[in-house]
Amino acid sequence: MLRLIERFLIVWAEGSRRLGWLVVLLFATAAAFAGFYAFKNLKVNTDTSQMLDPDLPFQKNAAELRSAFPQIKDDLVIIVRAPTLDEADAFAGDLREKLLADAKNFSAVFAPAEDPFFKQNGLLYLSKEELSSRLTQMSKASGLIETLVKSPTVDTLFSQLATNDELAERSELGKDTLEKIYEELGDVVEASLEGERRPFSWLGALDTSGAERDSYTRLVNVTPVLDYSRLQPAKPAVSEVRRLIDDLKSTYGDRVDTYITGDPALRAEELQSVSTGIGLSFLISFLSVGVLLLICYRSISLSVITLIALLLTLILTAGFAAATVGQLNLISIAFTVLLTGLGLDFAIHLLLHLQDHRFAGHETPRALRASLREVGSGLFLAAITTSIAFFSFIPTKFEGIAQLGIIAGAGVLIALAVSVTFVPAALGVYPKSSAGRKFRSGGGGFFTRIRDPLAVVVILVGLGSIFFIPQSRFDADPMSLRDPETESVKGFNMLFADPESAPYRLTRLVDSAEAAQATATAARALPGVRGTRSLPDFVPKDQEEKLDLISYAQGSLLFALEAEPEPAASTGEGAARLQARLSAAYSEGPAARLAGLLGKLANEPAAAARVEENVFLFWPHLIELLQAQMTAEEVTFETLPPPLKERYLSKEGQWRVDILPKEDLRDHRALERFVSSVEGSFPDVSGGAIQTQKAGDTISEAMLQATTIALGVIAVFLFLLVQRITQVLLMILPLALAALLTAAAGVVFNIPFNYANVIVLPLLLGLGVDSGIHLVLRNQQMKTGDDVYDTATPRAVMFSALTTIASFGSLMLSPHRGTASMGELLSIAIFFSLVCALIVLPAAFAFGERRK
Repeated sequence: MLRLIERFLIVWAEGSRRLGWLVVLLFATAAAFAGFYAFKNLKVNTDTSQMLDPDLPFQKNAAELRSAFPQIKDDLVIIVRAPTLDEADAFAGDLREKLLADAKNFSAVFAPAEDPFFKQNGLLYLSKEELSSRLTQMSKASGLIETLVKSPTVDTLFSQLATNDELAERSELGKDTLEKIYEELGDVVEASLEGERRPFSWLGALDTSGAERDSYTRLVNVTPVLDYSRLQPAKPAVSEVRRLIDDLKSTYGDRVDTYITGDPALRAEELQSVSTGIGLSFLISFLSVGVLLLICYRSISLSVITLIALLLTLILTAGFAAATVGQLNLISIAFTVLLTGLGLDFAIHLLLHLQDHRFAGHETPRALRASLREVGSGLFLAAITTSIAFFSFIPTKFEGIAQLGIIAGAGVLIALAVSVTFVPAALGVYPKSSAGRKFRSGGGGFFTRIRDPLAVVVILVGLGSIFFIPQSRFDADPMSLRDPETESVKGFNMLFADPESAPYRLTRLVDSAEAAQATATAARALPGVRGTRSLPDFVPKDQEEKLDLISYAQGSLLFALEAEPEPAASTGEGAARLQARLSAAYSEGPAARLAGLLGKLANEPAAAARVEENVFLFWPHLIELLQAQMTAEEVTFETLPPPLKERYLSKEGQWRVDILPKEDLRDHRALERFVSSVEGSFPDVSGGAIQTQKAGDTISEAMLQATTIALGVIAVFLFLLVQRITQVLLMILPLALAALLTAAAGVVFNIPFNYANVIVLPLLLGLGVDSGIHLVLRNQQMKTGDDVYDTATPRAVMFSALTTIASFGSLMLSPHRGTASMGELLSIAIFFSLVCALIVLPAAFAFGERRK
């Protein structure tokens, strides 16, 4: 059978050589058509959730959740962070108004803290103790509020503070509040003296919680209008959000930070980070491969022919991908990386052997025929077995790599066709292409003498690697792939700071309010569950008592808020009075600091004007909030705001119950504990947490299934053709050892498998078996006593591996962590594959010879 294959390849290649120009023209035409078709039709989908079989139970649950509540996946989340609560509230509120006014780009906006409903009724969500404390503090501040409503000037403020300080223990404000106000005013005056904008935080000064924060966060959820005719459907909406934020920052200055996250933003920036520097990476890879080919052949013309063959393989495979799958994912997009190595493999083996015969004085036609007698059957077996390795992923439930299997499996066959058709044709068009300078063999030298001890070491290390295999894992969290320096990823990680907004949670859909409450009650009793969120939770408890407390405080506060303004200009007397009082009464602390700053302010009229502006910048926001809070009404299910209802009750009547974790689920062990705890009681839960864990389990199972199928089919196929079990085992030996060593290295260097680097397995299956096939078949052709190192085959194996490493080594520099890990793990895998092929296998050959 192998002889028949060799004869066919010789006849085919010789015919291609004779029809050189016609074949080259046909390939150029086919490549132009395939390239144009791929450019127009080949798309990229970065959604990792679509890489798995949609019929899996957890995938069905996720699809049902997305269908019921599409905003979970479609929403942008805008994070507003500011050093004061006043700035965060005001900025988020202004942004909300601007977004609501743009129905062209945004279909819904929900900012809980700035929603009129929650501004009015927010106090009802406090506990009775918290509410009582808050209202007591507000009532104590009513005198100061009334005075400032009448005359909102710093002169009035300073005078009132001086009076309150003089009263000391009898002051309604109390020492703690006065100290907070002094500290706030000190920061404002100091910044004003330096010409900076630093608003006074009224909400912070009157806050009785005692919590100290470096910054305050507000969230704005916005549903963008998606344009699916674009590669990035949310791009127009995201661009408009950025424009609106920039407009607001021209007013608020640089004290407010914003981050846009959410699935559309994450996917858009992931696509951008994947493509960032890809041009430079490709250039580095292409030049590196070119240099290696020059070293390999020592011939410019043969290097150019090989590179053209590679480009033809990539372009024709891209056209095939466009015609068959139409849309690449984050795994199948790596077919270019795989085929850069595997596509070069065939041409390198053919041309290196052709070179040897050219050095022996043979003309190109004879050299080509002789080369194919030596490597033709190896090329065919390598192509078929590698295709089998890729095609074995098709039946798995991991559709991401199944798609790669289709493309790369066909690509390997295309690479073989190009190598035995275009390469001979190119040699026919340019028959006097330089054979280069002869590569001196070192087969009988030092390396051959130390080969056996090295092989023993490699085998022992490989056997030791078995103990690391149980620690190998698949990281199915898509966030692990993304560039941590991008805005969307930074924002996503900020959401974990507040357990209420942490994105990783579980969700159950039920068909009634009673079922929602029952689910929430049962879930809260489970280990690892911090709490639940469903629509019934947004109807406050003990409303009657809380409304009574608010009603009791209304008298003094409404009187203060409705005081008639009495316009007055600042004269500076209040500042002087307060400065004198504080200087006399305090020698240290915020009050003493403020006294010193007020002394400097007296001689800085421009700074005094800035203090006036900074102190009362957010005063209107405080008054508006207090007026709303004093009109709180009973909250019922019917009065809940529609944007909130839409997030917990679907149009079809499905109720959403979120189950929140106690631990940070970015830790995969905490994730496993949480999912295991909840899934035991509610098998139908969905959400990011279970999606991540189940995806990892499914992919691990798929990889094991595909590997078993591939090795089994390859072994049977090789045995049917070679018909010697020892040779089949030798062909598979480098693959087995390299796989063990790679998995162990991933554990040692903390490089878990992920959606990007998981292609290491099919690549290992391909190159590992290829190397074994070429070396075993070449050794079979050797005469007794000859060394396989004295042939072109080891050089071909080595340069095939080195060009593969060079083709994606630059990926390690990518800002996209998934792409970088792909470069790291694949470089490790191919290095071990090369070591096993060139050290262990020849040592096994030598051992077999000695046994004879």
